[in-house]
Amino acid sequence: ANVVPFSFKGELMSGTHNFANGGDSFKLALYTSNPYTTSSTVALTTNEVSSAGSSNYARKDLTSQAVVATTATTSVDFADVTWSSATFSAAFAAIYNDDKSDKLCVVLDFGGTKTATNGDFTISFPDPSTASNAIISLTSS
Repeated sequence: ANVVPFSFKGELMSGTHNFANGGDSFKLALYTSNPYTTSSTVALTTNEVSSAGSSNYARKDLTSQAVVATTATTSVDFADVTWSSATFSAAFAAIYNDDKSDKLCVVLDFGGTKTATNGDFTISFPDPSTASNAIISLTSS
């Protein structure tokens, strides 16, 4: 299951994270198994995909940040991320704030291990205009 750390909620209310385009810089790291719990606060290297050899793995910058706001929902979107000529497997990803001491925002569960062998490994972010699809979303009831 996806993990939203307890600390992230408080950091949102204190203005730690700026998801607006031109705001903070966010990154994505991949993991072979989940090193996080709800009490995690920063991005970790434990269980991170190896960058050794010809894996072509490195943490990626998330670009094209866009905050989408309606009367009931506010969500954030990022451009899709691709590792080209990749040879690795990953089961989880973490989005973290690179500008704020690697503070953890959300951990994504791929629902199983995904593998690329000398091909593209792509993470496609869903359309955030529907709150249930968004990677990060706040909904009023």
